[in-house]
Amino acid sequence: MRTRCIMCVQVGSQVRVHLHSVDGPGRVHRRNSPHGGTQQNSQSRRPGDRTMNTSTTEPDRGSRTRLLVGLALTAAVAAALVASLAAGDEPVAHPVAEVGSAETTGGVLPPLPHSGADPAVGITAPTIRAGTFDDTRVDVVPGGGRGLVIGFFAHWCPHCQAELPRLTEWLSKNDPPEGIEIVAVSTSVDSGAPNYPPSAWFEDVGWPELVLRDSPTNVIGAGFGLTGFPYFVVIGPDGRVRLRVSGELSVSDWEYLLGLAAA
Repeated sequence: MRTRCIMCVQVGSQVRVHLHSVDGPGRVHRRNSPHGGTQQNSQSRRPGDRTMNTSTTEPDRGSRTRLLVGLALTAAVAAALVASLAAGDEPVAHPVAEVGSAETTGGVLPPLPHSGADPAVGITAPTIRAGTFDDTRVDVVPGGGRGLVIGFFAHWCPHCQAELPRLTEWLSKNDPPEGIEIVAVSTSVDSGAPNYPPSAWFEDVGWPELVLRDSPTNVIGAGFGLTGFPYFVVIGPDGRVRLRVSGELSVSDWEYLLGLAAA
């Protein structure tokens, strides 16, 4: 089920980062064809005939044909081997998985209310285990003396489509405060919706920070109480939630979130 944007409607989101990466020869035996035999013709030596017995070798046409065929096959096998080795130097393109296995541990944050106090403030944020678009496994562990800002984006949400380039531009011109990490979560993926696939979208925009894939059922978003897009969760160095907000941010709003995570 796809959550709608906040302004377009509401949905969900997710930080120390540990990377866990994962990742025949052939031989050609060739055998030569046998060569043909010989025939000997002998003549009887007559008395007084000083000519010796002689033998003559007749060409074996069948053997010669087999030899030529064998050489042609050998050349073809060698050419195929060279082509195979050359192709082995070229990277093989694999399709990108737009969603993947993901989980959150350590509790679930309540949904962000549309108004009033946020009941998640002060609660320890969940740990995330998920993958990137290149299949690197990542653990995002809140706390440990580092702040965290997690942004949740849906590729089909027009507000996300406006927000991501704006934040990317800010990051290209400014350094975030010391001691914080920024993570984006691609969630609520819909292959039939606009701006698909999200992996190409993040790449085209030039997003410089870590991007995690949510699961097909949006496990990460649900674990962080996602109710709208774009969605941000600010986590302090102690691992506790300091702020959650849904909707587009101004530059000053973004800078405020970063400062709050670092404080």
